[in-house]
Amino acid sequence: MKSSTTRQLLLVYLGWLSLVIWTSCPVAAEEWPFNRLQRPQIPPVKNSQWCQNPIDHFILAQLEAAGLKPTPVASRQRLLRRATADLTGLPVTLQDQRQFQENQSADAYRQLVDRLLAAPSYGERWGQHWLDVVRYADSDGFEYDDPRPHAWRYRDWVIQSWNEDQSMQKFILEQVAGDELFPASPRSLIATGLHRLGPLRLNAGMQNEAKNRQEVLTEMTDMIGAAFLGMTIGCARCHDHKFDAFSQLDYYRLQSFFAATVAHNQPLLSKEQQELLLKRQQTWQKQSDQLTEKITALEEKHRNQISKATGQANPSAEAVSRSIDKSPADAAQHKRLQGQLQQLASEQPAPAPAIMAVADQKHPAPATYLLQRGEPGHPGESVKPAFPKLLQTSNSSPKPRITPRPVNTLESNPSSGRRAALARWLVSKEHPLTARVFVNRIWQHHFGAAIVATPNDFGAMGSAASHPQLLDWLASEFIDSGWSAKHIQRLIVQSATYQQSSKPSQPGLEHDPENELLWRMNRKRLEAESLRDSLLSISGQLNQQAGGPGIRLPLNAEIAALQYKGTWAPHADTTQHLRKTIYVFLKRNNRPPLLESFDAPKTMTSCGRRTKSTHAGQALSLLNGELFQQHSWLMACRLLKTETQDLDHLIEQAYRLTLARPPSAQERQLGQQFLAAQETLIRQETTGNRSLAQLHPVPANVDSRFALALADYCLVLLNLDEFLYID
Repeated sequence: MKSSTTRQLLLVYLGWLSLVIWTSCPVAAEEWPFNRLQRPQIPPVKNSQWCQNPIDHFILAQLEAAGLKPTPVASRQRLLRRATADLTGLPVTLQDQRQFQENQSADAYRQLVDRLLAAPSYGERWGQHWLDVVRYADSDGFEYDDPRPHAWRYRDWVIQSWNEDQSMQKFILEQVAGDELFPASPRSLIATGLHRLGPLRLNAGMQNEAKNRQEVLTEMTDMIGAAFLGMTIGCARCHDHKFDAFSQLDYYRLQSFFAATVAHNQPLLSKEQQELLLKRQQTWQKQSDQLTEKITALEEKHRNQISKATGQANPSAEAVSRSIDKSPADAAQHKRLQGQLQQLASEQPAPAPAIMAVADQKHPAPATYLLQRGEPGHPGESVKPAFPKLLQTSNSSPKPRITPRPVNTLESNPSSGRRAALARWLVSKEHPLTARVFVNRIWQHHFGAAIVATPNDFGAMGSAASHPQLLDWLASEFIDSGWSAKHIQRLIVQSATYQQSSKPSQPGLEHDPENELLWRMNRKRLEAESLRDSLLSISGQLNQQAGGPGIRLPLNAEIAALQYKGTWAPHADTTQHLRKTIYVFLKRNNRPPLLESFDAPKTMTSCGRRTKSTHAGQALSLLNGELFQQHSWLMACRLLKTETQDLDHLIEQAYRLTLARPPSAQERQLGQQFLAAQETLIRQETTGNRSLAQLHPVPANVDSRFALALADYCLVLLNLDEFLYID
């Protein structure tokens, strides 16, 4: 009897839950993402006064159906920090805090949002999100991990596109087929670098050209699936997809759009300029080879001596180094040669400037075959370009209209026109996924969780949409606005949903502990890049220079030595080390430790959603890491350069720099107690001034021991949970 009653209650509950989630939904859940996009009606709500725009109606309708209420609005200070971090990835400057505090008009928040969207750092922040998806890096990956000297132009194109609020329709068209659709535009050619961003295996020895070619085609095809379709189509390379109606035949038909596409570097120098640069490069290489030969000869001399004395056939590098150190003359020569080689490495002529792009250089396009088990040596039937059946709506055609197109990148054959047909299909109104996938990504980075929580997988194994009707409305609004990302972001950031406090309430925790219905705002941890950029900004050291080749940062010798090939030479100009993280040279096999610790993507595959780990290494980086130690001192020096050095003033400024708010009375008292105790402790030290005091001078009238205590206080603030997380 009990079992029967429980079963009936469960069925009633499940029926009610389905009704709540799918109220007014015109299609079944498993069909929804693959049906033609239609703008849904804005649902009615009881508490319409709460709503700021249509987004709130969709959120509130589900909250009211679940018996939940939204959380009260966050304070102005929290909204200022939240919007600034989300839109620019930076802390709120003291000037912006004053400006927002003085502006008490009802329009102040809207003006803030407009100012943040117009800031250059907006494109850098949101460009990084896209670079995650397309697995951008400045090197090839795998064993050799050779640098890609021209990749940065694609990165800069992405940043510029976001800053200019370029139509995301054109943003997609240029990346997929910019050379075919906009042949007169160098910018559009740069955008096709998308197809060159995947990891590239270049091992020594005999090359299996068919296998290498297939790996390149696989990277191109899978990127279309991950970035634009939000599907794991790579699962269908070896067999029909196990969960989605995406066949192996569909996969190779899609791959055939790239059959004629190959890597193409478009030179930006004249032939005469290229010849002069080649001579400089040859001279440099000769000098490098000569120095390397001298170092090798010196090391070989000591290697032979060790072999004769010990009988070891191949002494270790450490043993050779110790042998050299015991000979003062050889040690001095070895050190001098190493220094010359390091200096020469920093003077290496840059490669001839070029655009890293693609072009259709095979005419006619080679045949594409369905590969048995995905292996190049086992071709099956020949296939032609066609769109996947799963994504064909009632009004769409499975056969693309393909016509050869003249381009400026080649001297003879026209381009096949295949990628142009693919690009037009991706941004057509008939396509069910592209707009949905794009606005889902935007939503994720504002709320910490996407409407479809698996942004790269809208398929059967992905997460069910928490608000499918809202996503459809946003996608429709996105298209109708001219594919404007900034338009969607204005709606999101100005919504009452976004402006809620993150403070949890008991009813919400009880009925929706994961906050899927968005009855409050989610707290978000600073991402690795924002964490580093915020630190540089707070210490007053951030170099705002934009664009250009990636900057190589200094690395610990142990980390720099991990390279399988080549040497690591940090940029000679130390002010360049203070550039924003998006402009740091990103080597796939050797990333800066802070990025590694705080879950920056691995860049070997598309990253639609970053992992969020918590481990001891993060705490060690924040408290004991050299970067945070140095910049806490620089922050203290910045504070001490203000007009007044009153203790209360220093504490307040420290709070405003790190947390964008003044301290409470209790926090002021704790700050005073900490500084007094820490200064006393430092005075008792027998070692004298610490090395940090040599990093940057303090004003002449300031006791260096107080400055060190203030630096320790700054380090404490930089380790606060409130600094690391955005409420």
